[in-house]
Amino acid sequence: MAQSVVLAIETSQRKGGVALRDAAGAAHVEWVAANLRHDDDLLPAIDRLYRRVGLEPEATDAVGVSIGPGGFTGLRIAVSTAKMLGEALGCALVAVPSALVAAGSYQGAGPIIVALASKADTCWVTRIEWIDDRWAPADDGRLADARSLELRDIQALIGDEFLPPGIRDACSAAKVAIIDPKFDPLACLAATEQRLKQGDTTDPLSLGPRYPRRPEAVVKWRGGGDG
Repeated sequence: MAQSVVLAIETSQRKGGVALRDAAGAAHVEWVAANLRHDDDLLPAIDRLYRRVGLEPEATDAVGVSIGPGGFTGLRIAVSTAKMLGEALGCALVAVPSALVAAGSYQGAGPIIVALASKADTCWVTRIEWIDDRWAPADDGRLADARSLELRDIQALIGDEFLPPGIRDACSAAKVAIIDPKFDPLACLAATEQRLKQGDTTDPLSLGPRYPRRPEAVVKWRGGGDG
């Protein structure tokens, strides 16, 4: 039986790439060129991937995209590209929280917390639990600081070098390990396929990036404070 052809886009962070499941069930990865911006190389990377695998874009059954939180430009371009592909190809669209992508590379026990978009003393935290042989978000995520972060029963926190010092200290006091995040396109592909199997799809009009705060570009443009 032929496998569904699924494309996954992960450009929520500095290093980005795309992954493709072909009709034979094999997975393939193409990285966005490190010396180019996501908006310069994302579509070429997708084209390179399909050409290398020998597939026409019209064969695509679904497109999944990592929706953030993450970098403003990377998310905007990824979501716009996914919407365009969904409209042009008539395929299903799947929104994947970037926290779920980060959790996909973690091999330890749960529950865990994924902390993204750190700024000053806060970051966007999502509790992730192991349910039915897969990682699943236990909530939609929220902004938290060291005082509001709930670490009871948490086995690890996934966070990058920008994690606020107060949260690092709270993890140390609670003996919660801090793990560097990985944003692997294959993890985005796996999460896309899991959500697709559950019928968790979205239409192009409602697909959008997840920003925990007003993007800095918008703040600067409006001349206002952070919201």
